[in-house]
Amino acid sequence: MNFDVILVRYGELTIKGKNRNDFINVLVKNIKNRLEKYQGFYQIDKQFDRLFIEILEPSYAEEILALMQQIYGISSLSFAKKLAKDLDVVGAMAVEIVKYYKPKTFKLEARRSDKTFPKNSTEIKQYLAPIILKNTEVKVDVHDPEMQIDIEVRRDFTYLFIKRIKALGGLPVGVSGKGMVMLSGGIDSPVAAYLMMKRGMAVEYLHFTTPPHTGPEALEKVKTLVQKLLPYAGTKTQRLHVVNFSMLQHELMHIPDSSYRITIMRRMFYRIANIIARHNKSQAIITGESLGQVASQTIESINVINAVAQMAVLRPVLCYDKNEIISISEQIDTYTTSILPFEDCCSLFVPKNPVTKPRLRSAEFQEKNLLWEDIINVIIEKHIVTYVIKGDEIYEEN
Repeated sequence: MNFDVILVRYGELTIKGKNRNDFINVLVKNIKNRLEKYQGFYQIDKQFDRLFIEILEPSYAEEILALMQQIYGISSLSFAKKLAKDLDVVGAMAVEIVKYYKPKTFKLEARRSDKTFPKNSTEIKQYLAPIILKNTEVKVDVHDPEMQIDIEVRRDFTYLFIKRIKALGGLPVGVSGKGMVMLSGGIDSPVAAYLMMKRGMAVEYLHFTTPPHTGPEALEKVKTLVQKLLPYAGTKTQRLHVVNFSMLQHELMHIPDSSYRITIMRRMFYRIANIIARHNKSQAIITGESLGQVASQTIESINVINAVAQMAVLRPVLCYDKNEIISISEQIDTYTTSILPFEDCCSLFVPKNPVTKPRLRSAEFQEKNLLWEDIINVIIEKHIVTYVIKGDEIYEEN
């Protein structure tokens, strides 16, 4: 059975009031970005409470639907038939669909968006049900039907569909500003990026590397993670900023109390992230920190590390346990990449007994005689490479 329209429901966007049209425009832009390779094979009809994606080449319908299930801001989707506002035409199509799928039972639902249509929702069902029953073997079951047939009468056409396909929901990426994700290469930070995009925040990525202690495999792993997150981004490309942290890592070996090494290192990460985020017009730093998961993620550590942040630090997995985070990472296909055994600079730098309840004054004392400000200036000027990622294509930004 070929359907010629994908019906798109907004979900959360329907409560946005005066801003709704702006949100929908962003959603339409994100759909066009995601369906770039199918340009010319579909058309978008934007209406107040629905989008209708008219499929001009039926052989691409399933592929287009699958891609749209990865777009934030869409609550659910349905393949639909676009029909004349003639109930006899609608009834004939309903009969055809029942004969094609051969359900034993069915339920009929109708929605009249066009209030000028002469029959209301109940009358529409009363007109169509006898046509279906007379011309097929199917029976009515309003409680647990094998097939539900939905009818929507709108301004210009009537739409018939039989299934609601769950989508991601959330808000269209881009309506909530932009954040800089500190992407370690582990399990948590890709999930954090995914969850922030669900709330409509566009993202770029920041990764710290320490060659020769971290090899090229670790960097390739991070690039792969960005590729796996790209389908949710609402854009055709994503940017990954890679910082060579080696100079500063060597300097941090001179701190008086080695138990503070991770705390001070993460404070340096935030200082660098502040600069790169501002330069790239990001309004927040995003991390994969989960409260109490490791020594640097106790509330005391978070407070001391956060003290150097100059913008909001968002931690979307803060209250998730490890199994919950793993479950999401499996859903978005980042888990198998995240667990590849390539060390990041954090894991290589962990002291035997890291401090779990650091004090701000003590942390500042550890930094007192370090040349970190000068080194950060050199890093920002000479030791950052930005990659642009578009599908399988990865290249350095000029």
